[in-house]
Amino acid sequence: MKVKHIGREASCDLVLEHSTVSRQHARLELVDDGTVWVTDTDSRNGTFLQRNKQWIRLLKVSLCVGDRLRFGDCEVPLQQLTSVFGNRAGIKLGAQHFTLRQGSPTHRKVTGWDEPGPALHKPKRNPLTGQLEEDRL
Repeated sequence: MKVKHIGREASCDLVLEHSTVSRQHARLELVDDGTVWVTDTDSRNGTFLQRNKQWIRLLKVSLCVGDRLRFGDCEVPLQQLTSVFGNRAGIKLGAQHFTLRQGSPTHRKVTGWDEPGPALHKPKRNPLTGQLEEDRL
């Protein structure tokens, strides 16, 4: 496993000179199988991943094709991140993730949306005990 560091400090493998980037902001790990992991190292302004058009704060994640990463407010392209390991590193990014929208043809095939199922009702709680009450039909 190869490890590289990202941050503002000159000793980092990828130096990002931005006020929202911590001195030692994150760590990149290239595992023997070629996958790349990003780990936030308790940075003040966080490390963020955009996948499926949503930004989420991460602690540790394996990189996939199409991912976008932000360290604090500084966005770094995947190519720049992976280049710290060199051209012959054998990096294999995971497949791009897609969300299935409810009602899409693929979603119906997988989950059986064409088949009617039982109606679901929200259970009621007893306000005094907090216990769930059974429906009395």
